[in-house]
Amino acid sequence: MEADVVETTRRVLDQFERLVKQDLDNLEARLEALKAEKGLSIFPLSADMLERSISLSTEKLELKPFDNSILAAILVHAHGLLNQGEKDLAFCELDGDLQPWDKNGNSKPVLTRLYDDARVWVYGDFTMTTPEPPD
Repeated sequence: MEADVVETTRRVLDQFERLVKQDLDNLEARLEALKAEKGLSIFPLSADMLERSISLSTEKLELKPFDNSILAAILVHAHGLLNQGEKDLAFCELDGDLQPWDKNGNSKPVLTRLYDDARVWVYGDFTMTTPEPPD
């Protein structure tokens, strides 16, 4: 019976490894396809974004490093857009860690302040209808 368990485990791990390799092989094509999407901007992290990511680590946001970098990129990019005269900045955020509200809809004060200071409204869905921005 133990040999069956080992064989099954090995088979599952082999399948998983093939899926990971397949996803990695397709990664570049996926990124290229995303670059072609209208209304979607893909950009590398700049030095300012990396610096902001470091400074955000003192905000007690309890974010994973990747989420911290994403937040820094959003805030720095928003600042640049505002300096170019853009108004009414908004985006959709499905990642609960980066939404300025918790699963019960209560405000996360630090994230809310950061987004408000950046004058960025965060929607929780791709229809960009909820939550409704203030008047």
